[in-house]
Amino acid sequence: MKPLFYSHLRTQSKIAISCFVLIILWSPVLSQIVYNQADTTEMPEVRLEEIEITSMRESGRISRLPLSAGVLNLEQIRGHGVKTLKNASRLVANVFMPDYGSRLTSPVYIRGIGSRINAPSVGLYVDNIPYFEKSVFEFDLLNVDRIEVLRGPQGTLYGRNTMGGLINVYSQSPFNRQGSGVSLTGGNPGYFNGMLTHQQLLSPVLGVTASAGINRHDGFFENEHLGQMADAFLSAGGRVKLGWQITSSLMAEFTTHVEHLDQGGYPYAVHNSSSGVTQPVSYNEPSSYQRDMMSNGLLFSYVTPRLQIQSVSALQYFNDNQSIDQDFSVSDLVFAVQKQTHAMFSQEFTARSNHQGNYQWVLGLFGFRQQLDNDLAIRFGEDAVTRGMVPGLLTRNQLSDNMMQGAALFHQSALNDFLLEGMTLTAGLRLDYESASLEHSASMEADFPTPPPSGFESDLSFYEWLPRLALNYAFSERQSLYGAIVRGYKTGGFNVVFDSDEDRSFDPEYSWNFEVGMKGRYWKDRLSVQSSLFYIDWKNQQIYQLLSSGQGSMLKNAGVSVSKGAEVELQALLMKNLHFSGSYGYTHATFVENEPNPDTDLAGNFIPYVPRQTLFAGLSYHHPVKNGFLDAWRLQIGYQGVGRHYWNDANTLHQGSYGIVNTMLSLEAGDFRLDVFANNITATEYHSFSFSALGNHYVQQGRPATFGMNLHYTF
Repeated sequence: MKPLFYSHLRTQSKIAISCFVLIILWSPVLSQIVYNQADTTEMPEVRLEEIEITSMRESGRISRLPLSAGVLNLEQIRGHGVKTLKNASRLVANVFMPDYGSRLTSPVYIRGIGSRINAPSVGLYVDNIPYFEKSVFEFDLLNVDRIEVLRGPQGTLYGRNTMGGLINVYSQSPFNRQGSGVSLTGGNPGYFNGMLTHQQLLSPVLGVTASAGINRHDGFFENEHLGQMADAFLSAGGRVKLGWQITSSLMAEFTTHVEHLDQGGYPYAVHNSSSGVTQPVSYNEPSSYQRDMMSNGLLFSYVTPRLQIQSVSALQYFNDNQSIDQDFSVSDLVFAVQKQTHAMFSQEFTARSNHQGNYQWVLGLFGFRQQLDNDLAIRFGEDAVTRGMVPGLLTRNQLSDNMMQGAALFHQSALNDFLLEGMTLTAGLRLDYESASLEHSASMEADFPTPPPSGFESDLSFYEWLPRLALNYAFSERQSLYGAIVRGYKTGGFNVVFDSDEDRSFDPEYSWNFEVGMKGRYWKDRLSVQSSLFYIDWKNQQIYQLLSSGQGSMLKNAGVSVSKGAEVELQALLMKNLHFSGSYGYTHATFVENEPNPDTDLAGNFIPYVPRQTLFAGLSYHHPVKNGFLDAWRLQIGYQGVGRHYWNDANTLHQGSYGIVNTMLSLEAGDFRLDVFANNITATEYHSFSFSALGNHYVQQGRPATFGMNLHYTF
């Protein structure tokens, strides 16, 4: 108990110090702002807006849906500087996205369920377009309107890759908001962000939203051996959404998004766990990641007073190039170049009831085809020969062509006033089929005799039934209880690299998710509370493991795991113009059975990349100004806490609990808004990623304190 007590004490001290620093920083500015109307705690007509989920499969007031969800609105996205999903994940309970070092892979963990490599375990939809590869999960959010995070398995309605949960991202619609805007942001280290947006109704039935942005910084960590920043960054992209109200019942929407990315990456440094000393980043081969991506979607929606039918066609493409010094040292040991090309087409038809009767239903049909080509070259240099790693200069080449396709049929029914008035019984079932084929070839180039090229072809197929049963009881207009039992599932697949034939592929994983929760609005609708408890029985878990050679990684099935915990989400109007938002998540995810080899038993160990606790607490105060140059000012403060988590299955590498404080002061005058922001103002030191390889322990340090200004003009 003593270490835990001191940990909490340190956290509370940091919060108190941060608040004191904020008062000192902002008080000279605020003291110059003159206003006539004094603040008051009387709020006879002020209340929180009802939060709604707007998915085409399951929508409605969040208080009446039997699931745990976090929703970020436009004000929260702007006020907390949410530029990517990684930023958004820090505001939602039991969601964690570690910083891999580049956007090559952006794994998401919800309630302990996630996947470091290969297909994700958390689904992502952007404007109803599914994203199936983690290599495109992290992108610049342009003109985003809201973000929804659904916790727990969503496979009954969404299918593949939603075993841990689902993230829905929606951009703004020209039918809801018109106008143009330009935003320019500058800060350290050499940070610049520029964005243009335009939303216009071309006619009463035709509207367009267009946005373009550029994002760059000089990097946070220097590679001392090369004398250059290791993680310089540049991205540029655009998004266009065209909406057409063809008739009063028929709506069409076309969306396209493109982005180019060119970043340095992998600012990994050797870390001594015993002394706590981290050496400078220093390796001999420049490492980088480039990516070009494009996502297109075409949606048709037909709505009548009793029926809603939707069709969504999606086409996604990306190609990338990763160059990485795999030994991260000044020696010429191992250097890898990986190129990927990905193309995916999906089609979904959904029909659902659109009335307020006692019975609602949804019926859907989904299909997809996905091609992922991987070209990997691993080069062993002169120092690898000297150290006896290889007998001579050697380059290993691997080509993998992975084709995946699948189809699903799903249905869900909801019966209102079941047994009791206000009680809703929801039952759903999905039949999911998926097949995969792999063409793999391997060869070597060396200054010594090598085996002839080899290759193989292999096929896999999977069928699964995914049921869902939930009960929601609204015992008043503002309070409800729910319980749910949901089957979680993630298909098996192929490893790109492997040591032996039995490691070519891995099997599906399964879970049963048991959940109960309570939702309510109190204090004259000025306080909104969501809380839930969950227990996940998880079998055949797909576990990330390094190859025995140390050059690459793969997935293997671990056995049995259990994840249990709770989450609480709060929204409150504490006084006039003062808003509080908070979330707390607790996850206890451990292996029950996991023996990677006969000499190692990892039962009882914590699952890696899963923080024991997540915490967010944010205050936003908005004050209108009645005279003078300013119209209003807003001060926002946010604390993001991350609990202890491990970086490997053996639990020998870990990151302790830490917290980050961010703040933003916004000054509004007419069509102008000036934001002054500071992130990690306490300069908290932490490791955002860690791993072991080639006998060393490597870490990526978290970003230091940053600050800057943003000027936004609306016209």
